[in-house]
Amino acid sequence: MRWFKGAAALAAVCLLAGCGAAPAGVEDLLRAPQLDGQQNEVEKALIAYLGETPQMKYPTTGENLSPFVFDDWDGDGDTDAAALYVSTAKGQNVHLAVLETVNGEWAVTQEREGLATSVESIETASLRGAEGTQLLVGYAAASGEKYLAVYSYQNETLNEVFHQSYSQYELRDISGSGGNDLVIIGPETDSGLQLQMLTAQDGQFTPVMPPLAVGNQFTSCEGLYTSKGDDGSYYLILDGQTGNANSLASMILYYDARQQQLVTYHPITVNDLFTATQRYSSLLKSQDIDGDGAVEIPVQLDGSGMENLAVNRLSFVAWMDYTTEYDQVKSFGVADLEYGYYLELPREWQGQIMLTDGDEPDSWQVRSADGETLQLTVRVVSPNASQNGGYFLLGNLGAQKVQARLGMAEPQAQSGDLIRGFRLL
Repeated sequence: MRWFKGAAALAAVCLLAGCGAAPAGVEDLLRAPQLDGQQNEVEKALIAYLGETPQMKYPTTGENLSPFVFDDWDGDGDTDAAALYVSTAKGQNVHLAVLETVNGEWAVTQEREGLATSVESIETASLRGAEGTQLLVGYAAASGEKYLAVYSYQNETLNEVFHQSYSQYELRDISGSGGNDLVIIGPETDSGLQLQMLTAQDGQFTPVMPPLAVGNQFTSCEGLYTSKGDDGSYYLILDGQTGNANSLASMILYYDARQQQLVTYHPITVNDLFTATQRYSSLLKSQDIDGDGAVEIPVQLDGSGMENLAVNRLSFVAWMDYTTEYDQVKSFGVADLEYGYYLELPREWQGQIMLTDGDEPDSWQVRSADGETLQLTVRVVSPNASQNGGYFLLGNLGAQKVQARLGMAEPQAQSGDLIRGFRLL
């Protein structure tokens, strides 16, 4: 049953959090395609063009998880479509087709072969100096290599204006120029990770600085995020694997307008950000935990308060915003690193509580620091388990449920706050 629990948690994470590590073949299990009317019409036009029913290729990460994208690609004021698919007659690689409406019906006007066999992400961007909207597609090969391509469509011609191998990328106005900047972390090499920043000019992405060596302290890039600071400027948060099994750490960069390049940001509150942010689970990736636009870095707190746990699957976690001088702890709670969820607890509980095993399998308790007062019980149960005995639902983990029950001690946590503070990792 241990394997089943992990698989259920993984499926939930992949489905709800846009897990980019979903293996090929899982695509159809994770998504039952429900096409709207416009998508149906585009698919019919694609079938008529190909003479066969293609396999639509769904992105595995990002905000757009559809193989269909609609925008004004050529800047003529009309909505166009793009579709990503694999065709039996055209081989294993993904193909990209652009469609326009002709006499009120969709028709394929251009297509071209993509760079790999699956799609990791799709984004759109309006590049400074270019007409219409450009399409960014992140491709992933079965061997693990990833390639980013930027497409421009003008005069019924689809052009690839940029492509490069990558491990992570971010599209944002990092430099404050008013246009889109593209930050790319290249694939891992023997000399470590390298970061490149490009800006959009005349419809093209051009480098604005020499490649920046991130250093050999990271063996791979596990996440790259843009974070909005108190001053309105953007920071880059990089999560990297450190070489130890499942160990992650983070670094922060920002654009220095005087030097006209990205530089490392050094928080005034810590001497060594790499050491301060080192954590020992690949699930603990940075995210905007409170929805304020700033990306917080999860920090595992020391083992104080967890000495009475028989199974080492729980961890106290503080989510830190190191780009502000005030109130850096944005969230405090417990991460269950076996089942893959985080539960936010009241901030005033930090340093005042301990964790113990619960009375049931797969349950745990929050008690006062002396162990005398029960404040909260959390358990993972089957989907048909009742909520009797004061339990309420926090959330779902695939085919299982996470429930909680409040203790009688004061101050009590509020059930609504706990439900809102539950999230998958």
